Amino acid sequence: MSENVDKRIVKTKKNIKETFKKLLSEKSFEKITVAEICREGDTSRITFYTYYPDKYALVEEMFLDYIHEAYDDYHNLQGQNNPDHDPLLGYNNLLEAILNLFYNNMDFFSHATSWENPYLYSAFYQHIYRNVESYISRHNQIKPKYSSRQTAALICNGLYSFINESVAMGHSTEEVKEETKNVYDDLIKSDLFHPVV
Repeated sequence: MSENVDKRIVKTKKNIKETFKKLLSEKSFEKITVAEICREGDTSRITFYTYYPDKYALVEEMFLDYIHEAYDDYHNLQGQNNPDHDPLLGYNNLLEAILNLFYNNMDFFSHATSWENPYLYSAFYQHIYRNVESYISRHNQIKPKYSSRQTAALICNGLYSFINESVAMGHSTEEVKEETKNVYDDLIKSDLFHPVV
């Protein structure tokens, strides 16, 4: 019985999230209301509020879903191509996981920009920033020249802007991925990072 209840909860939450993403393609986050999410998703407000106190909590759970997706992808990549835990390849796998997350969820991230939805951009940036900063702090085979916080801020802000500019210039998905990997590789191999001897 509890398995059926769990499946219903997962299905209901998925419907709420998909409805929210559909609305996000039509209007800004600030203009989306819980009433609209419920109406468009054919969900009662009681059901919505059973799982989320407000739309901010809904978005927070979506961000956590995305972070878990990126973590799983990163660990799969590490298992596939980095059995010796080479630090440079580990950084490249981290970037690959972030790029995959971005492109696999374009229906959401294409609207999470600083000019279209500043709240979504800022909130997701904080999640990515914390995870990248934690990664840099833990993986000390390559020591950044500046603090892990400064380095994470540079990587997160710089690469996100680089990706957005490339997309705005009309570059294809494959071109953007290749360009981003190249600039990231240049960054990791620059004087900004120093292998620990």
